[in-house]
Amino acid sequence: MKNKIRLVLQSLFLGLIAYVAIRPIFDPSYISDFESYCPFGGLASLGSKLNQGTMSCNMSETQLMIGIGLIIGVLLIGKLFCSYVCPIGSISEWLGKIGDKLHVRLTIPQKLDRPLRALKYILLFAVLYITMTTSELFCKEFDPYFASANLFNNTDIVLYFAIPAFIITILGAVFFKLFWCKYLCPMGALSNIFLNVVGAGAVIILFVLANVLGAGLSYVWLIAGLVLAGMINELGFMKSFLSPVPKITRNEANCTDCNFCDTKCPQNIKISQYAKVDHIDCNLCTDCVYSCPRRNTLTISKKKNLKYLSPVMVVVLVLLSLGAASQIEFTTIAEKWGHPDPSHKLAVYEQAGLKNVKCYGSSMSLKNTLVSIDGIYGLDTYAKSHTVKIYYDPAVISGKKVKESLFTPIKQEIKRIKPGTVDSVAVWEAGIYGLFDLIDFNNLFYSLREDDGVYGFETHYGEPVLTTVYYNPELTSPQKIKKQIEKEEVLAKKAKTVEKLELDFKVENNGVNKGFISAADYKKKIFRIYDRVFNDYKKYSKENLSVLVFPMPEAASPQLRRYFSYLTSHLSADNGIIRFSTRFTNVPTAFIYFDPAQTNAEKVKAALVKPTLTIFTGDNQTKEVANPFHIKPNGKVVKAGELDLDI
Repeated sequence: MKNKIRLVLQSLFLGLIAYVAIRPIFDPSYISDFESYCPFGGLASLGSKLNQGTMSCNMSETQLMIGIGLIIGVLLIGKLFCSYVCPIGSISEWLGKIGDKLHVRLTIPQKLDRPLRALKYILLFAVLYITMTTSELFCKEFDPYFASANLFNNTDIVLYFAIPAFIITILGAVFFKLFWCKYLCPMGALSNIFLNVVGAGAVIILFVLANVLGAGLSYVWLIAGLVLAGMINELGFMKSFLSPVPKITRNEANCTDCNFCDTKCPQNIKISQYAKVDHIDCNLCTDCVYSCPRRNTLTISKKKNLKYLSPVMVVVLVLLSLGAASQIEFTTIAEKWGHPDPSHKLAVYEQAGLKNVKCYGSSMSLKNTLVSIDGIYGLDTYAKSHTVKIYYDPAVISGKKVKESLFTPIKQEIKRIKPGTVDSVAVWEAGIYGLFDLIDFNNLFYSLREDDGVYGFETHYGEPVLTTVYYNPELTSPQKIKKQIEKEEVLAKKAKTVEKLELDFKVENNGVNKGFISAADYKKKIFRIYDRVFNDYKKYSKENLSVLVFPMPEAASPQLRRYFSYLTSHLSADNGIIRFSTRFTNVPTAFIYFDPAQTNAEKVKAALVKPTLTIFTGDNQTKEVANPFHIKPNGKVVKAGELDLDI
C-alpha cells in the first residue's frame, strides 16, 4: 500500500511552484516570485535581523513565520518539511526511483558517509554567516531550487555556483539515495540541529549566560555553537534524542522480519533493526507504516490512530504560520545616528504608503539620504506595509520639512518630440493627491503614456504634489489629461510583460494652463542630469583636470539611465577617472573628468566602448555585465576650468 497522502501533498506543493512559473504566460501582469514562502530564507534573514537589526532583501514576515513553524514542527513532530514539502526532496525521491529501475544506484560506504555529512553543516554556517553580516541571502547564489525555478535567469544567481549544485543534485539523486539532502542541504542541517534539542538547548543557554556575565558575544558565536553541536551529534551518534515526541515504533512480537519496510524507507534506514526509530534521518514520512504487510506492526508511538498525524500537522503548521505572518510586522531596518543634544526629546514622523520602501536595499538608500539632513537622527522602516518612522529634533527641523525630505522631485520624458514636428509645447500645472514616492511617479508615467499628446512631466514638493505636464494641444487637452490621471487602473506595457496597475490619484480642481514654451526649452527642462564623483574627486584642483566632452543621446533614455551606476562603477576602476556627468546643451552630452597625470582620453574612450562592464559589488569583488550602451565618444578634450558644471 502506498502512502498516497504524502504523494498528494508533495505533488500539491510542486504544483503550486509550477503555477507560479507558468502563470506569467497567461497573466502578463504577474511576476513570478519563487522565494515568497522560503522557510530557510526566512530563518537566515532572522539571523541578519538579530545580528544587524535588518531583514534581508525580499524576506518578510511570511518567510520568517513559515521558517519558525518549520522549526516548531521539527521539535514537536519531526522533519515534516523534508518529507512532505521540500521540492528538492520530492524531486530527488522520484529521480531515485528512476535510478532503481535502471539499476545504477550505489551505496556510499559508512566510512565516507559520516564525513560527507559534515559538508552540509559547513555550508550552513557559511550561508548563515554571510547572510548575518551582509543582510544578503547567500543561499540564492547556489540554491538548485531557486536556480532551476528561475531557469538560471536571475541576477541573484551565480552560475558557477548554481550549475554545479544543480548537476550534483540531479545526478546525486539518480545514483545515490537523497545525496543533496544527506550531504549538502543547509536546511537539512538546520533541522537536524533542533532534532538534537539537548545539544541545541545547552548551546543557547550557555550563550545567554555568557552574555549576561558580560562576554558580549555576537550571534555569530551562537550559530557556530549550534552548528558544531548538530554536526557532532550527526557524525557521532546519528540520533534524535528527546525530540520529536512521536517516533516510528515496531512491535517486535508481531514483526516477521521480512525487511520490507527497509526497502521502502526513502532515507535507507534499516527500520527492522529498531524497536523505536530514533535515526536522525527519519522525517516521519510514514512510508514504512503504509508498506508493512502486517497490520499495526509499525505505528507512531504505538498509537494506531496517529497514522495521519504527519500530513495533518503539515497543513496545520502552514496555516498557523501564514496566519501569524499576517498579524506581525518587523522593522526592515531600525537605524539611529548621532544626536548632538540628548536633552532634546526626539519627535517621530510616521508615513505609510511609501511604495518604494520595499526591502533592505531601498530602506538603506533612504537612510543614506536622511543621514545628511540636519535634525534627523533615526529611521525605522517596515517594508511589508511600506511605512517609515523618522526620528527628528523639532528644535532643528519641523515635521513638514521631514516629510519634504522624503520627497524626490522627478523629471520624466514620456514621448520624444520628433525633430521638426513641433516648435512649442503647452504647459499645464496641477496638484495631484496620492502622488508622492517613486513608485507613484512610475505609475503616473504609465498612466500618461496612454495619452498620445503628452510628452512628459515633472514634479515639485507640495501638498498636493505640484505636477507640470507638457503636451501637444492638437492631440490632447487638460481635461483629457486630468481624466487620464484619475483613472482607477491602467495597463503598464513593459518589455516582456503587461502589468495591471491600480491607481488612486486625484487632481486638485482643474489645474492651471501656463501657456507655451519652445520645444528646445522643453528638451532642456525635461532632461535629467546625472552627476557622480569618485576616486577622491574633491582633492583635485580643476586647473589640473581634463574633461572628455561628447554627445551621448542615450543620456536622455529613461530605460538606459538605470544603468548609469554600472557605467560609473566601471569607469572608477581607472583611478585617473574621477567624475561622470550628463547635461543637455543642444543635445544630451556627457562630461568625463580625468587626471591627465594618471590616464588619458584614449584610455577613457576605450573603457566606454568595452563590450562588457566590470562592476564592483563589494570590497575587491567584481562581476561582468554586458555593456548596455552603444557610446560613440567622438568629442573633444577641454580643461575643467573652462566648464561650469555644479555638482
